[in-house]
Amino acid sequence: FRPTKEKSKFFISPIVQSVASILESQLKNNDIELTIYGDDFETFGYAGELSQVILNIISNSRDAILAKDNNAKRWIKVNIMASGIIIICDNGGGIPEPIFEHIYEPYFTTKEQGKGTGVGLYMSKLIIEKHMGGSLMASNSKDGACFEIQLALI
Repeated sequence: FRPTKEKSKFFISPIVQSVASILESQLKNNDIELTIYGDDFETFGYAGELSQVILNIISNSRDAILAKDNNAKRWIKVNIMASGIIIICDNGGGIPEPIFEHIYEPYFTTKEQGKGTGVGLYMSKLIIEKHMGGSLMASNSKDGACFEIQLALI
């Protein structure tokens, strides 16, 4: 994690698309469909750091889906809203209630030893809230987890 020196204006869709292209083969190899839809918006901040956040959330979704181990159609959906919100949802079963309040703590992980460091969501929240002036919230849906990133519009 190396912060960019200067903040700049950028559109969200190219950032999400670049992350999708990085993860495309991994998702395809695991039969996970990634759908990106909605309306683009422009924000001000660190594009590289935002791409790290999106990469982390989608990677966590992939891991949750694979850990669920069922035969249902596997999916991750990214909804980009013109109001400055990005919602990333999956059908990986959701975040268990007992650990929900701990997901942003540094070094907290539910992955087995050697598989996770527990800094991904901690760093993601730090980036969005401290560096981008936005908010990052998690919730469970009927299918899995949803992460909502709210950013300032230009």
